[in-house]
Amino acid sequence: MNRRIEHAIARARRFGQGSRVTSLTETANTAEPSPLRVSELFESVQGEGPSTGKPCLFIRLAHCNLTCSWCDTKYTWDFRNYDYAREVSLWPVAALAARALNARNRQLVITGGEPLLQQRGLVALCARLDPDLYIEVETNGTVPPLPALLARINQWNVSPKLANAGDRRSLRIRPSALGVFRETERAWLKLVVTSHDDLLEVKGLVEELSWPAGRVLLMPQATTSSELRDRLPEVSNWAAQRGYGVSTRLHIELWGGRRGI
Repeated sequence: MNRRIEHAIARARRFGQGSRVTSLTETANTAEPSPLRVSELFESVQGEGPSTGKPCLFIRLAHCNLTCSWCDTKYTWDFRNYDYAREVSLWPVAALAARALNARNRQLVITGGEPLLQQRGLVALCARLDPDLYIEVETNGTVPPLPALLARINQWNVSPKLANAGDRRSLRIRPSALGVFRETERAWLKLVVTSHDDLLEVKGLVEELSWPAGRVLLMPQATTSSELRDRLPEVSNWAAQRGYGVSTRLHIELWGGRRGI
């Protein structure tokens, strides 16, 4: 493990399970938190990753540091083509916490965009939530989490982007940040594949990161149910041959990827 990863993990361990709530509260109380920039807030079933099918409250935050060509949530960051005033709402942390606490579902998914661009606000949010609430965060893995957040989140769905997304590698792959997630043993690597050529890149990345194969998921890139049906069998075969898991996209199967469902 390199020194940057060791340092981040050591810092995170200061916020261990026994002192999780106190640490979050102390961090959150250093200043009045700024409102979070939210694109969507809705209840549905998780469509991807290891929690697929579970009912959850989704908080989708705005803004991203990548520009994936096939992104299906461009309304969270592509403000050349989407109206920022229409797509983004400012939510005070207290109001967002109240919404989460009153949700029917006792599992929270924080997604984006890239939610860790607003992680100080997320620390403040978590400080106001029930410590037993199960929280998962979906991230592209380029931004290391703050120690208090690293300790609090139950599940990290980490989706570093392959070359098929279009950004240069230095922007989309940050090994030191990815190593921090790996060491939590609460993170799954979820990789979007479009063709057989992507598999060599996947293999190289998994080896570079020393990521356990049992916590790797391959997911077909698809924006329609027909694309998903066409690609899922082959992706499942690729995954099985390498000891990886496979993730479908249940929300596309059920609703065709419509927003807020």
